[in-house]
Amino acid sequence: MIPSLLLAGHLAMAAPQSLTGQALLDDLSKKSVQYFWDQSHPKTGFTRDRAANEGTQGPNNVSSIAATGYALSAYAIGAQRGWLNRDEARKRVITTITSVLNLHSGKNGWYYHFVDWQTGQRVWNCEVSSIDSAIFFAGLTVAERGFNDPKISKLAEQVFSRVNWNWMLTDGGAQPNSLYFNHGWKPEGFLNYRWSGFCEMLFLYILAYGHHPTMPQGSWNAFARPLVTYNTTELLAGGPLFMHQMTQGFYDLKEYRDELGYDYFVEGRNATLANRQYCLNNPLGFTGYGSNIWGLSACDIPGGYGAQGAPGWISDNGTLAPAAAVASVIYTRTLSIRAAEAYLQNYPASYGRYGFTTGLNPSQNWRSPDVIGIDLGQMMLNIENARDGIVYKWTMGNPKTRTAYDKIKLRRTAEGVWETRPLRLTN
Repeated sequence: MIPSLLLAGHLAMAAPQSLTGQALLDDLSKKSVQYFWDQSHPKTGFTRDRAANEGTQGPNNVSSIAATGYALSAYAIGAQRGWLNRDEARKRVITTITSVLNLHSGKNGWYYHFVDWQTGQRVWNCEVSSIDSAIFFAGLTVAERGFNDPKISKLAEQVFSRVNWNWMLTDGGAQPNSLYFNHGWKPEGFLNYRWSGFCEMLFLYILAYGHHPTMPQGSWNAFARPLVTYNTTELLAGGPLFMHQMTQGFYDLKEYRDELGYDYFVEGRNATLANRQYCLNNPLGFTGYGSNIWGLSACDIPGGYGAQGAPGWISDNGTLAPAAAVASVIYTRTLSIRAAEAYLQNYPASYGRYGFTTGLNPSQNWRSPDVIGIDLGQMMLNIENARDGIVYKWTMGNPKTRTAYDKIKLRRTAEGVWETRPLRLTN
């Protein structure tokens, strides 16, 4: 069970309720960078999966490879913004990559989802995770370009040279014609799930097309794209917001279309608008939902952890994810800023040392006392991209990204005002 605190409780540190607009976004991004600095082991660089947002941190030695990838991005951002000493941040990046190469448990260049943050040894009987490893690879790409340091570049090269893309794609050769990556592997064998339908996985394939010379040409076009229409808004799949945000924290897809005619930036914007509209409609009558209080995504919920989301794939128990509403700032800047301001004003106790709690349920007068690294990392990247596109500048400047876009046939198109672009153009 996830520990919880009543919304009426008091933080040891008062929430900065006077913050609004860009100043509030900056504070959220800076607090996210602070999380990754504080919650990464100084000797290994491995980053805790979650941490206390208020009160005293209890025993916690579990690191995730995904949080460690976001940490690498955070160090580049922190150095760029002057929040971290650049040389200290550079050394932390080198420590982290070296530890992943030498200590982190995994298989064929892919890494276990969760490990002990001191030793790098597997915990919780977890899987070698393709998507979580890919977050590390993408964060490494951000850091390598952000620091432009020969030693970091050499270490990054070593990481990518170890990745056996075909092993994860074909279940070690058992599925030689597979077009889709497996979700992961355990010593008992490969999992029974594949990344074969639209979700957060787009960046896994972008990485693969950039780094894997024999990546099947047809994989991108083959994955399922279930159309969801909510009122008159069209989106793909629906469900939790993170599915529509994660890739575009790392990669710029604005004004791009693929060979099938899809614009995934428009998709992300539409998913955000539909998620917000669902919360406005509030069909289940939960407390708090409104024009500025919205955002259903994966987060802590009363009694555990859940992937809240709507429309399309609907899971709604009254728990909101404030960071997810903010992470849509690349799509809906004004609405996301208003959401951040409203959460801070209406639920000030939800704003702790690292920003907003991971889960807030006004109907049950409940909030999680924690933050989760991947929530903060995704929000941080999108805040920074909304500000000046710095992360996009770094990742799009990598030749491997250009290779991937060319293979996928992602093309920038000129169609006038992007807000009026359709989700898909067909011939």
